[in-house]
Formats: sequence, structure tokens, C-alpha cells
Amino acid sequence: MDISRKNGSKGPFIKILFRYYKQEWKLTLIMLIFCFIIVSCSLLLPILTYQMTKAITKELSEKQNIPFEDDGGTGILSSWGMSWINLVYISIADVVLYCITSFYYDYVSYIMGRKIEISLRNRCLENLVRQDISYYSDKKIGEILTKVVSDTQTVGDQAVQVPLQIGLSIFEITASSILMFVFTWKLGLLTLIIFIVCMVLMALCFFATRKKVLRVREVITSINGDVTDRVATVRLIKSAGTENYETKRFIEVHKDYYKKSKAVGLNQALMLTTMWGGVFILKFFSIIGAMLLYGLWSTPQEGLTFFKYTFASFQLAEAMMLSPLFQIMNALFGLVYASVASERVNDTINAKSIMNHHYFDGEIVDHIKGSIVFNDVEFAYPEKPTKIILPKFSFKFEESKSYAFVGETGSGKSTIAKLLLRFYDPTSGSIIINENLNLKDVNLSSYLKNVGYVEQDPQILYGDVFENVMYGTFGASKAEIISACKKAELHDLVMSWPDKYETILGERGFMLSGGQKQRLVIARMFLKNPQLLILDEATSALDNIVEKEIQMKLDSLMKGRTTVTIAHRLSTIKNADEIIVLGANGKGIVQRGTFEELKNKEGHFQKLYNAGLID
Repeated sequence: MDISRKNGSKGPFIKILFRYYKQEWKLTLIMLIFCFIIVSCSLLLPILTYQMTKAITKELSEKQNIPFEDDGGTGILSSWGMSWINLVYISIADVVLYCITSFYYDYVSYIMGRKIEISLRNRCLENLVRQDISYYSDKKIGEILTKVVSDTQTVGDQAVQVPLQIGLSIFEITASSILMFVFTWKLGLLTLIIFIVCMVLMALCFFATRKKVLRVREVITSINGDVTDRVATVRLIKSAGTENYETKRFIEVHKDYYKKSKAVGLNQALMLTTMWGGVFILKFFSIIGAMLLYGLWSTPQEGLTFFKYTFASFQLAEAMMLSPLFQIMNALFGLVYASVASERVNDTINAKSIMNHHYFDGEIVDHIKGSIVFNDVEFAYPEKPTKIILPKFSFKFEESKSYAFVGETGSGKSTIAKLLLRFYDPTSGSIIINENLNLKDVNLSSYLKNVGYVEQDPQILYGDVFENVMYGTFGASKAEIISACKKAELHDLVMSWPDKYETILGERGFMLSGGQKQRLVIARMFLKNPQLLILDEATSALDNIVEKEIQMKLDSLMKGRTTVTIAHRLSTIKNADEIIVLGANGKGIVQRGTFEELKNKEGHFQKLYNAGLID
């Protein structure tokens, strides 16, 4: 079996952008229109300022009977012939339009970001639930949660912010540069050169920071996995009295994170210093440059005209070019986090299962009829392909009969259950149902609707009793659920709770005892009414009294069904139609027979029985 899963490629963030901007083309178009309006409003303000300066100067000159000296500008620099008060009204309207457009732009972009985030998260979750069970063998739940929750949110946010901040900034920088050159090309050229130098320095800081941020993200993901693991095993911590140990361990775990974060902080500080220093230098040198160009190195008339009409408008255009610096810096940092997050999300979405579960195709199994046959089945776990757990063997599970598998730990008992549930496929050989249907070729969901599974550690969902009992049989009515609970002798207990069947059971059934959890799962099985029932050491974690009560319910549940029991307790296996004994260290089946036959026959079963390993 090929257990290679990682299909992630470098730079998936760009692919995500193209995918969703094309998919949500209407929102994309609306955002582009809003961007155009925002840039246009920003451009208009310096021009209006220039026009207002000329208009009010002309009006004041006329009131004092002083000749008005026009600067002789052409194009947008020529006089519009409007009063300065009307130009003020236009400017106010321009600012109002800018604010309104910005509001709707921010709202639409937020909606776009959430659409991307939700879609990515759903795709991650879909692939995770469709993965084969071995996918989770070497992963921390906290690391998976970080990818599903935090990384998808990061990509969703930055998928909108990065391209639009950079795009808007480029438009504004280009437009403001043109305006500055229109007002005065000499001072505009000086300002642009200083601006480009600042951008180059910021880019160098960015690339130096990127690698360090990648390392920090890797560390924090590992820490998230560690924290989740400890919170999930809080009972162990409380029962062992290791609170002080865990507190000290958390401090140690975070030392590497702190060390790597300091390096990121140093680069970020350098980047911020470059930006703020660049802004200060740009403003200072534009003033010094204006004094030199139009105070020292020009004619008095040219200098007076510049400072009277143009300088204020030039500074507004310059400020318009400086504001994108902040956006670009935010976009660069956002790009770093988005690049890392998108690679991890992409890996999760594109991880390939080593099995084809045929969720959307394959043979539909309406029922399991006849025998279930293992033909020359051999099995080794994909994680350890060289260690054979079950050597090649053949076996037939006849319909409506009960079978029990016993053996020492590691002999492969639970592996039989996992193969029947198709958690794994055989390394070689085949499992046949319904006379000629290979289990590999069936639609897994349809097959499992006919299979019931009760394990040692019952799986309880966060939710109420109704939700837990009906899981897997979603069309069941409340009356049917209550009837199933009565069969499992759970009803009286539930009715003693204040909220009865609407009682929230807590995460993983935190408020239930082991026996109560098993009764709930048995109720789930009564409701499901499966044709194949798999009991994987279902009572091994219970005390003798509770075990007898639960076993009675299981015996009732087993009637008329093909039953496979994985167990070591006598009460669980003595009534089985056939007992299969597995040898340790991959020996496979070493004995078969009824309880009475095997107990009195020299062999592995008798040794287990006499040694008390089957009690």
C-alpha cells in the first residue's frame, strides 16, 4: 500500500485566489468597481484643493483690487471657473462618496472572505471525514484543528486583504505619482526616488522575515496539538496529580516558540522602522526639495507661484502616495501568514486516502445476505507494512451465527473488526459479501448502514440523548428513539434527569459512566437494527455486575444477527456458535471450535483459559 499523501504544492495561495475570485465573479466585479471609485475620490481631492486655492486667491485679489496672476496651467491645472465655496461643496461630496464606498467595499470584502473561509473549511472537513483511519495514526488532533479552523480563517481574511490592499495601493501610488509629476515633475521625481528606495528596503526586510514566520507557525501548530492533547486527557492529569508538572512542561514547550518569535519581532521592528523612517524622510526631503528647487534655484516669480498654488496640492498627492505604504506592509505580513496557511490547508484538502471508499459510486448494499467470506486474507498495517498481523487465511461467517475471536494482546483480534468495518483493506486477498461482491467495490456508506459496532470506549457526541441515539439513523422518530432506549434499559435513567431526553451529555459523554455509555450505544444499535453486529471488547472496561447487565442487553441485541465478538471474558464468548483462537506474533488462526470443545482440548485456548486470560 502506498501511504504517501502529501500533494501540496508551493504557492497554493495564488491558486486559491484565482479559484474563488472566478467562482464569486459578481462580488469580485463589485469590489473592483468600489476600488475604482475609492481611487478616483482620492485622486480628486488634491485636484480640488488646487482649484480651491486658485479660486479663493482670485476672489481675494478681486476684493482688494489686486491683479490676479494665474499660473498658466493647462488641463486639470487650468482654472475651472467655479467659486471656491462650490468647490468646497464638491470636496465634501467627494469625501462623503469616499466614506460610503469604503463602507460597502469593506462589507463586501468581508462577505467574500467568509465565503472563501467557509468553503475551504468545508472542503477540509469533507476530506478529513473521508480519510482512511490510518491518516490519523501519526497526527495530533490539535494540529488538525489548527489547520481546519485557524488556517482557513487566515486564508479567508488574507485572500481579500492581500490582493485588494496591494491592488489599491498600486493604483493610488501610480495615480499620486502622475499627479505629483503634473504639479511639478522635478519634486515629483525626487519624491518617487526616495519612495522606491523605501520600498526596496521593506521588501528585503519582508523576505528576511518570511522564513522566520514559517518556523514560528510550525512551532505554534505543534503547541496547539500539545495543548489539545493535554486538555483532552485532563482526567489523567487530575488523577495523577501532575498539575505542577504540566505547568512547568508548558513553560518549557513555549521556550522555543518565544525564541523564534523574538527573531520575527526583530525583523518586524526593522520593517516598521524602515517604513516610518521612510515616511519621515520623504516628508522632510519634499519640503527641503521644494525650498531648494523653488526657493534657491528658480526665479522669484516661479517660486511664489509654486508655493501659492501648487505646494499644498502637491503635499496632498504625496500623502496619498504615503498611505499605501501602511497597506503594503500589512499586505506583506498577511501574505506571509496566508502563504503558510494556504499550503497547510491545501495539504489537508488534497491528502489522498489509501483506500477508495466509493462514497459517490460503487455497489449499493441494501442488505447483507448470506455469508461473509475472507478469501486468502493477509494483513499488515500501512504504518508498519513489514509486520504481518494476520497471515494468509480464509474464513466464512455464516448468516445469523455468532463468532468470537480470542487471543493475546497483539494477536489481531481487533484487526478482524477493523477489516469488517473497512477501516482498512486487506494487504492481499479479498472480503466477499452477498455471495460475489468484493467489499472494496461497495459504496461504503450503504454497507455500513447494515453494520452495528459496539466498542470498548463508546463514542458519544456532544449533544442530547436524541441526537446521540439517532446518529446513523437520522430519520428515526422520537418515539422510536425512546423505544430503543427502553430496550437498552436506559429510559428510566434518562427520565430521572431534569431535561430528560434533551439533556446535553457533554463532550465525549463526560457526564456518563462507562455502563451508561454502553447502554446508550446499545440503544443506538437497537434503533439501527443492523444485520451484522460487531462487538469489540464491549464489556471489558466494566465491573462484573454492570458487565452482566450489559451482556444481557447484548445477548438480546445479538438474536437473529450475524455477530462477531472480540473479547476475553467467558460470559461474552461461551455461547458463541464458534470460537476462533488467534496466536500471538502473527501466527493467525490456531484453533476453532465451540467453548466446550476448546476448553477440554489441549491447545492455545486451554492455556489461555487455565492462565486466567479468559475469565
